[in-house]
Amino acid sequence: MFPWQEFLGLILQKQFAAVFDPTFLLVLALVAFMYQRLQREQLQMFGVLGCQLWQQVLAAAFYGVVGGIIGSVILGVAGVTVNHLGLNYIWPVAIALTLVNMRFMCFAYAGGLVALANLLFGWPAVNVPQVLALVAGLHITESLLIFISGRYSAVPLLLRREDGRIVGAFNLQNFWPLPLVMLGAVGIPETTQLSGISMPDWWPLLPIGEDLPAGQTWLYGMLPVAAALGYADLAVASSPVERRRASAAHLALYSITLMGLTLLSVKYHWLQFIAALLSPLGHELLIQLDNRREMQREPRYVPPPEGVMVLDTVTGSPARRLGLRPGDILLELAGLPVNDGYELARAISYAPEAFEAVVSRGGRVERRQGRFADGERRLGIILVPDGYSAGYAEVTRRYGLLDWLARRLKK
Repeated sequence: MFPWQEFLGLILQKQFAAVFDPTFLLVLALVAFMYQRLQREQLQMFGVLGCQLWQQVLAAAFYGVVGGIIGSVILGVAGVTVNHLGLNYIWPVAIALTLVNMRFMCFAYAGGLVALANLLFGWPAVNVPQVLALVAGLHITESLLIFISGRYSAVPLLLRREDGRIVGAFNLQNFWPLPLVMLGAVGIPETTQLSGISMPDWWPLLPIGEDLPAGQTWLYGMLPVAAALGYADLAVASSPVERRRASAAHLALYSITLMGLTLLSVKYHWLQFIAALLSPLGHELLIQLDNRREMQREPRYVPPPEGVMVLDTVTGSPARRLGLRPGDILLELAGLPVNDGYELARAISYAPEAFEAVVSRGGRVERRQGRFADGERRLGIILVPDGYSAGYAEVTRRYGLLDWLARRLKK
């Protein structure tokens, strides 16, 4: 039986040290910089912020610690070690791929290419199943983090589609600093008496891939390693929660399939080539299909026939206290109908300090009581665009890896 209690206890102990490691704090600072850039873009577009920077960074650190525990357990049970991962090869490839496109800075591409190079040319000297298990384990962790993130860090956006329409959308970008705990192994004489966790005979699932001299055995230890995960997406036809859940489900399916092929490839070596191909191509196919499906569907955040639609609300505002969510339709404010931004501004100016709002959510009309702050007339609503917005982001056609392969085959 696997010693879950002792194993998890050791991971938590080492992870506590990893959280205060200077490398992890540096990663956290980079995450804060990325969120600061997103907030600056939101200020330029709307003039208000949905939440404060410290709230986003604190949430990212919390989710990152949760992800670090999950990822450490997955990689530890699989037996992924730092011995022959070839991180000194994977990182340069990942950085080089960012020159093509920022989203290619992902171990699914870099790890897959390094694994393919080893299988085809025998270089670099890496353990292919270990590399691919690292890719799969990190993406399983990422899928879980995406799923539990909900509306966290969903930044409202005015988007100009390829058909020229300006619609409301959400820029879904998450950055998580991960305090991982990974295994390292050294050879020791079999006669050495050491105290530690007694592991079952079937562990590890992945061999280290190195033969020890006679009379020696492997001793495993746990090392704190700082890492980071990132997620970027657009919610145009779906709500941020729906979009994230769909992306998480598809990513989990890809990751579990890759992990299964990797574990089987220990026994059936020919599966290593299939798993190495699946790593970059499967990930790219996933992104292309998800994006195409989202962009081709009817946009969700567009002006309704009656009332005004909420794209987002500001933290601490009367709108947030009213419980307004993205997609809600505000029909009346203080007894006055509101069908555009001008009518809403007029209703706010005439409304008393305590007011009633009529809101439609999913076809159900509700009346809610609200109150302005003393001496303030600000509702705190970001409305969906009415087609006359001066500032917007634009979707342009960018060919992915699969599109490039299709064009080459057609030629």
